[in-house]
Amino acid sequence: MKINEKNRKRRIKMKRTIALILAIIMALSLCACGSAGSGAAAPAGGSAKASDGTVTLRIGNAMASTHPWNTAIDELITLVDEYSGGRLKLVNYPDATLGSEGDMLQQVKEGTLDICISDPSLGTAFCKKLELFALPFLFKDKTQWEAALDGEAGSEYAQMIEDESGMKILAYWGGSTRNVLAVKKPVESIDDLGGFKLRLAASALKFKVWEAVGCLPVEIAFGETYSAMSSGLCDGMENENPSILSAKFYEVAPYMTRTEHEITVRPVFMNAAIYDSLDAELQQALVKALEEITPKARQIEEDYGKEAENTMVNDFGLTLCDIDKQPIIEKVAPVFEQFGKDTGLTDLIAKIQAS
Repeated sequence: MKINEKNRKRRIKMKRTIALILAIIMALSLCACGSAGSGAAAPAGGSAKASDGTVTLRIGNAMASTHPWNTAIDELITLVDEYSGGRLKLVNYPDATLGSEGDMLQQVKEGTLDICISDPSLGTAFCKKLELFALPFLFKDKTQWEAALDGEAGSEYAQMIEDESGMKILAYWGGSTRNVLAVKKPVESIDDLGGFKLRLAASALKFKVWEAVGCLPVEIAFGETYSAMSSGLCDGMENENPSILSAKFYEVAPYMTRTEHEITVRPVFMNAAIYDSLDAELQQALVKALEEITPKARQIEEDYGKEAENTMVNDFGLTLCDIDKQPIIEKVAPVFEQFGKDTGLTDLIAKIQAS
């Protein structure tokens, strides 16, 4: 009897322990859901299908809710709802609510997030081809950028990425240009880049590119770049105008050179298996809505960049400089060639540049 009584008490204690653990897990889950963007609770998995047959997809990005991407996504949500007859819903999670761009890209690959907009080079750990658009001067201007992405080259690249990563590229957003910002004096020629300590994010390809030009790349986290430039740890950085404005980098680096070495490509990625799980009507609604909103998303971003530049020049005294780009293009040509060989993208690069 004493043994049975001990066993009974042990079982009761175990049940109480399990109940406590479950309560803690539920509380943590509720806290996590409460932090999600747009006031919506984030489901643990991918797409969610309700009992009434509607499907909800989550779309995430790391930008502030006022960023052009989120302005465009707000309209996309309305269009998707309209074209699907209310059967397909999108819920947006801006402000890195679901993690960094790299985190979300990984989540889309794994199917725990449906859609994200991201710098593709953050996915090179699982697909080296995603670093393609980090090549400088891949596009000579915005017209070629659009022709390549919206034409055969863009379709071919999207299929390659889907085959290798399981992520579908639904559309190509972006279009901002990246330029060089300097602390001490303007960069007016390639000679001024010799020995220039340039802040870069972690990217083997970008390091090779700027080393070929003569720079001394320094890996510094974005959040530490302001202090790094003000302390002399680096001589400057390269980035897009809206980011430079929002981080106030112009305060410590008042010279901007319009290298325009990169016209950004920010694909709208979706887990391919989740896309394939949608019926044809919902797929068509999503694609149609994206086709309609993509030109507008690009234009909003372009206008946003011009406004940021004007603000920095007119309100904060930023000095703008131009540069002969051809010597830089010639210096980085071997990097193009090697990257094409390493990734099997030589023919696609040629097709992009011929667009």
